[in-house]
Amino acid sequence: MIRLVAGTMLLASLGGAVDRDMQRAIAWERHKDRAAALQARKEARHPSVTYSNNAANRNSEDESQGRKVVDPGPSPKK
Repeated sequence: MIRLVAGTMLLASLGGAVDRDMQRAIAWERHKDRAAALQARKEARHPSVTYSNNAANRNSEDESQGRKVVDPGPSPKK
């Protein structure tokens, strides 16, 4: 009988700890959502990144540009 009461009390206390952890996790997620919304509003007013069609042309047809890099191997021991 004593073990049953002790087990019940232990489970109740663990349930309270899980509940507190869940509340903290929910509060953290809400904080992240508010921070993301604030950042989105700031970026909408003052965008830090501009997008244009000519900014980064990564076309695979232009592979003739640049030079081939060769690995010289390990450095000589001293």
